[in-house]
Amino acid sequence: MDGCEARHTRITFLGKADSMSTKAKSAYWFRALLLVAAIALVGAALPLGALWYLNQPTYEYPARQIHIPQGANARWIGQLLERENLIHNAHVFVWTVRLKGLGHQLKAGTYQLDGNGTTVAIAQSLLKAPIQTQPATIPEGLNRHQIAAHLQAAGVADSARFIAATEDPHLIRQLGVVAPSLEGYLFPETYFFDLNTDEHTIASLMVDQFHRVFADSLHQRLKEIGLSLHEAVTLASIVEREAVAVEEQPIISGVFQRRLKLNRRLESCATVNYALGTNKKRLTYADLEVDSPFNTYRYQGLPPGPISNPGRTALLSVLYPAETEYLYFVARGDGTHIFSRTNREHERAKRQVKLAQRMQTN
Repeated sequence: MDGCEARHTRITFLGKADSMSTKAKSAYWFRALLLVAAIALVGAALPLGALWYLNQPTYEYPARQIHIPQGANARWIGQLLERENLIHNAHVFVWTVRLKGLGHQLKAGTYQLDGNGTTVAIAQSLLKAPIQTQPATIPEGLNRHQIAAHLQAAGVADSARFIAATEDPHLIRQLGVVAPSLEGYLFPETYFFDLNTDEHTIASLMVDQFHRVFADSLHQRLKEIGLSLHEAVTLASIVEREAVAVEEQPIISGVFQRRLKLNRRLESCATVNYALGTNKKRLTYADLEVDSPFNTYRYQGLPPGPISNPGRTALLSVLYPAETEYLYFVARGDGTHIFSRTNREHERAKRQVKLAQRMQTN
């Protein structure tokens, strides 16, 4: 009796273990099947998600031209497109090009790209033959009349029609410029213009480039220093004309901003030249008396608008001027200046420059 009971108890115990093992196996396989199903779903969703992403419009910007130089690979092109806000992500562009086997089909040249196209559409646009273009390099510090002459010499625009475009009130409003002309907002850069591009479009491309350079973070900086965009561009245009050495731009900007805060006249020779329509290295006393709102020897504060079209470094020098006690500067004649704190120092610096110039001529 004791033996039978013992054996019966053992058999009952083994039965429970076997039942639990079966349940555990069932649960294991159920979880495994769920995992496989989840992986399959994710695997199916990834291509679908990627396909959806690639077919989403990138940005809502107007169509514009980009130039791809010789030797540029897909990664370089992707980074250019991302900088120009034509695509969201350079890596996705590279992946798209590789996925479609387009890497060896991308060619150097200038292309007109849709500002609200998809990544796939933009990649396919680069497979088309590049448009025929004419390069034109606009140096920093030219005024719009000089730019017009430059463009005509390059064979891309008629100077009179370009000047008319920069004064077109409708175009000025459309480009978001609050000024009577586009002076100051025609950004200096190397452009590749379609030979069929009209003067209004050329002016628009240059102002669009200005807005791309003057990003949101720089607009925030304007608020911090208490300048309007037009005031900053006006001051930068003066700095651009006064400074030959780029490293002196923040110092010259600091001098002008200090004079403005002290209610001193700017006394910029560059503004007088603009008022006269000249580019004299030496101004006469009669020149300094010219009655023009652009003559900062006669009138206090900033002139009514820019006197040139400044580049990026001049714009940044106004936003981030050097902290200085200087109030004066005089040109040495070699592209650099002597800076002074007081009028006495300034007069001594002028005598020093004149003496050095006499010695060079003798």
